[in-house]
Amino acid sequence: MSKTVREIAELYTSYFKGKGHTIVPSSSLIPKGDPTLLFTTAGMVQFKPLFTGAVELPYTRAASVQKCVRTTDLEVVGKTERHCTFFEMLGNFSFGDYFKKEAIEYALDFSLNHLHIPKDKIWVTIYLDDDEAKKIWMDQGVPEERIVRLGKKDNFWGPAGDSGACGPCSELYLDRGPEKGGPNCGNNPDCKPGCDCDRYLEYWNLVFNQFNQTVSGELLPLKQTGIDTGSGLERVAMLLQEVDSVYDTDELKSIIRKIEELSGKTYDESTKQSFRVITDHSRSVFFSLGDGIYPDRTGRGYVIRRLIRRASLFARKLGIHEPFLFKLIPTLRDLYSVRYPELKDKAKDIESILKKEEELFLHTLEVGLEELESLLGHLSENQQTVVTGKEGFRLYSTYGFPREMTKELVEDRGFSFDDKGFELELEKDRDLSRASWKGKKVQYLTGLTATPELKTEFLGYTEAKSSAKILYLFVDGKSVTSAKQGEEAVVVLDKTPFYAEGGGQIGDWGYLKKEGFQFQVQDTQKENETFLHLGMILKGTISVGENLEAEIDTSRRQNLANHHSGTHLLNGALRRILGTHVAQKGSIVSSDYLRFDFSHPKALSEEEIISIEKDVNEAVNAKIPVNTEVLDIEAAKKSGALSMFDEKYGNLVRVISMGDKSKEFCGGTHVSNTKEIGYFAIIKEGSPGAGNRRVEAICGDSVIEYFLSEFQTIAAKVETHNLSAKETFGDLKEFGITTVVPAPEDLQNRFAKEGNSTVLFLRKLREDLERELEEKSSALFKAKKKKEQLQFQMNPELVDGLLKKAHSLAKGKVVTEVFSSVDAKSLKDLADSLKAKEPEILCLFGSSDGDVSTLVFMCNKVLNERGIHCGDLLKETLVLLDGKGGGRPDMAQGGGKKPESLQAALEFALELSKKKLG
Repeated sequence: MSKTVREIAELYTSYFKGKGHTIVPSSSLIPKGDPTLLFTTAGMVQFKPLFTGAVELPYTRAASVQKCVRTTDLEVVGKTERHCTFFEMLGNFSFGDYFKKEAIEYALDFSLNHLHIPKDKIWVTIYLDDDEAKKIWMDQGVPEERIVRLGKKDNFWGPAGDSGACGPCSELYLDRGPEKGGPNCGNNPDCKPGCDCDRYLEYWNLVFNQFNQTVSGELLPLKQTGIDTGSGLERVAMLLQEVDSVYDTDELKSIIRKIEELSGKTYDESTKQSFRVITDHSRSVFFSLGDGIYPDRTGRGYVIRRLIRRASLFARKLGIHEPFLFKLIPTLRDLYSVRYPELKDKAKDIESILKKEEELFLHTLEVGLEELESLLGHLSENQQTVVTGKEGFRLYSTYGFPREMTKELVEDRGFSFDDKGFELELEKDRDLSRASWKGKKVQYLTGLTATPELKTEFLGYTEAKSSAKILYLFVDGKSVTSAKQGEEAVVVLDKTPFYAEGGGQIGDWGYLKKEGFQFQVQDTQKENETFLHLGMILKGTISVGENLEAEIDTSRRQNLANHHSGTHLLNGALRRILGTHVAQKGSIVSSDYLRFDFSHPKALSEEEIISIEKDVNEAVNAKIPVNTEVLDIEAAKKSGALSMFDEKYGNLVRVISMGDKSKEFCGGTHVSNTKEIGYFAIIKEGSPGAGNRRVEAICGDSVIEYFLSEFQTIAAKVETHNLSAKETFGDLKEFGITTVVPAPEDLQNRFAKEGNSTVLFLRKLREDLERELEEKSSALFKAKKKKEQLQFQMNPELVDGLLKKAHSLAKGKVVTEVFSSVDAKSLKDLADSLKAKEPEILCLFGSSDGDVSTLVFMCNKVLNERGIHCGDLLKETLVLLDGKGGGRPDMAQGGGKKPESLQAALEFALELSKKKLG
């Protein structure tokens, strides 16, 4: 029965291909067009539009091996035998083709004749009232005693996300024998699937899609039924290889062997949790980075950062104190590039990104853990059991510990964590800005003058780290001789690689370190010739006169250099395209984006923006060397270098040249060649004040991430639109979006192959899609309104229902009704239908649409002769709605406000009518 993971996957796809299924490659871990999901969590995610009928069916049956990430059970990964955050899911799907009978037949046939699972070991579960599924299983030879009914929690699946296809399901279980039942269930005859013990293990779920769940939770019948099955590849391998854990299957075991080799530790009972966490998380990170999900502070990126940090923490338990996960990438590449060949070429980049992220965290991990130990020790001494939100937030903001990781660490030690308090501290922090540091810098230097001994030698143009001596320390605005752990401080050095904010470029971050001491630099400012390193002492004590190592965050510096050099190219492009009247009025260069203010009398046209963007990207593509010269100021001016007219310059100035594209005075940090900038895209254009314009732009990988996000948003809108059109009209030829929204992997491949030219293509494609979406949505809205009005006017059930509820009076009948968003013409047509069936009826109709109210009163002449005048009746009623209107005795129409008073207004009109028709 034993088979390798690879063999099982190949058997599966081969079997279903033989059953007429199209074998569809795994989609990205970024769900296409589904904003309700962070990650692809199941095989059916990429097929959601096919189940709902939102798109044309390219096939009616399919099968796939889908890579998935789920983090709902993250805290138990490593503790149990089966939980993983990354897994591969085998799935076969039907879209209006076969249903329960064939799905059950295929699952049993594959289990018995291809996986060679003994038939007497297979149990199945069904939904409570699904007698149809029970009969099919019994017809296939599964005895009634091995069929178990379970409720909605276990046997009603879906949807994936907040909406989509869902329905009852039937699951296949393998009986692993009474010895797996433990002391309570080993010989218990009542033990069966649904029990919490390990005897019966589910390995395949067959979902019978019958409903489409809306975001509000409403279950609507699907236009076509479907089949969605899911079988965890690792779990099936565990059963067939007859091992106790998915981590003991062949592929995961090879990762564990590599960890043993790199760590020098043995995988055993005492180390297995650490080995399993590292094995699992390294897979999730490897595949996520491969799909362009990079570590970040929010969203998917935050999840990946959390996985990296959690794995680093468990690596430390194995005695590993340096970057480690990145060393597993070659093993992961060799294992998985057979099924996912695109990962082979991406492995080097994944390795590089992962190593940088590990280094970022390991800077503070050790001192953060020491701080946590100290905190827990203090709480124990004082017989306290709660880590407050304030304490948890300090571990997050100072040491980079994700909230969930801190919570897991403290709960493992028997303490509880104040989640609500943490959220309050986070909210407070959002209200603070880096300006608070800036406000302190003058205070810190009060009384100090620009003397030679206060001059800091700047090494950052050529060095990322250097040794340095402490000249001054400031704590709480006062000069001190020493400072200790936990204190916010300002450190003045004799020399530094840290760039101090200036020329629009924000200050560097990084660390000041020596044995037993670590200082986190959170900003770098400058006063005269003195550089101020502002931040927090993470570990140890330091004194004036001591020597240490100063090291900047090189990844952030590279992003700053990309955006600063991009700013220079932008300035040159603006002058070439708009004219030499363009003069810089201000700029901000951050690691995330650039902002550039310049003199220009009017807003930039779309054509001008595209031309500017194209000019900059051509300069990037040209791979122009960036030249730096230090010149006498007069010589610099004669060279034609641009300068800011209101900037103060010394006798010597630094001139940055990029071929014939740019030449400027500048003291900032730059790339050595324009190719390092990668990509350039303008994301916003506006005005900061009269006579000036402002452009915001991004460079490098930020451009890729920007377009990925933009197209995911558009894809979600397109899917919603097409679903709405399909539900209303069935045929999408007139109302469907015809332009294809690119998938995330398609965008990344395009960037990789075509480079900067992709930016212009994607900008144009995005605009075309948005324009088409707007036009089609407008046309769809009008068509839906027209259809609704037609259905409203010609609805015999509505007419009969209104006649039944009419008020019968001595001289006639009166019907009143309030509708939502129905136009006056439709109300008149409805009244005509009623009058045709009942000549002696007065119709008093109202409709609300937003903050507007509409009234239509109609009757036949027979009621006019009995005293009813619709025009007079309407005028009296409209007083309640602050409205206007009028009309003839037999028909009147008007409009007003106060839709909340519409019902009361019609009741008032009814009372007036009763006086006439009594």
